[in-house]
Amino acid sequence: MAMVLTVEQMDTRKLVLHEASQTVVNQLDSSEGSDDDISDSTRKPAKMAKCSKSGTTTAAPASPPRNSSSVADVTPIIVSSVFGHSSKELTNARPNLPNVELAVNMMVLARRRQMRWQRGRIVEIVTREDGRLKYKVSFEEKGKSLVSGHHVAFDTTAKVEQLYVGARVVVQCQDNKFRFQPGVVAELPSRKNRLRFLIFLDDHTPLYVGLPLLHLVWKPLENVADDIPEGPHKEFVEHYLKKWPYPQLTQYRVGQSLNAELNGVLQRCVVQVVDCSLMEVIFEENQHKEWVYRGSSRLEHMAKFLEMKQREEAESETDSD
Repeated sequence: MAMVLTVEQMDTRKLVLHEASQTVVNQLDSSEGSDDDISDSTRKPAKMAKCSKSGTTTAAPASPPRNSSSVADVTPIIVSSVFGHSSKELTNARPNLPNVELAVNMMVLARRRQMRWQRGRIVEIVTREDGRLKYKVSFEEKGKSLVSGHHVAFDTTAKVEQLYVGARVVVQCQDNKFRFQPGVVAELPSRKNRLRFLIFLDDHTPLYVGLPLLHLVWKPLENVADDIPEGPHKEFVEHYLKKWPYPQLTQYRVGQSLNAELNGVLQRCVVQVVDCSLMEVIFEENQHKEWVYRGSSRLEHMAKFLEMKQREEAESETDSD
């Protein structure tokens, strides 16, 4: 059973909510406006802005783990705590700032493929029959694409006052300055995360990054999740933004073993490092290491908890009818 605790905004007092049933089924389940392509310490900080690897699925499957672990199993506590203590740390509303219009010859970042954005120059602004604007971008690395406003980001670094939880951004990879990946701001800098931005990339990779690596998307969709491909990660982001500023996190310790999804299958792994809202785990079968968000639906206990909450909400709606 997974005990569920909540932390109110006043101090750190915790209240027990209820117990999550072990029998909950843990199976969780296109980018709108597609473009036309023309051509060892528990406090050790996570490495920032490495490019995520493609091809990793994020659904939490019902398959049993392949291996058992010699590390003692301890059921994690799931905590829902207020993230910050000031409005600047908690804001999830787009600030009312002057809009900068795109123009021909402007350098921008534009979507080349789902997880690949590149730097280029706007060479033409096209008005469609329905009045929508499209932007023809000529990339520095050859090729052109006709993209929508929500697939264009500013080439300049974002400003702090422009960012909020739920903001659509593009992150420059620290190991490849010519590569950029789309994501959503999940945490603003605070003492809780050592003054860093937490970003959920569209492939479910979590990253702690500094401001210099962030670029603001010019005209994001009203619901930013609509720009994320259909699947578990889109549902996760929608749930996360709905629950903000009370993100739900599992509490694991270094050395603790758990089941987490890797390549579509639940596998055994061990916690190596805990860094604020992230933890680095190593999978026993292939020794693969990666950083995982502590509230991710890839974690077996969290997937069960989220499934249970969805069922409770559905039953509550039924009762109210």
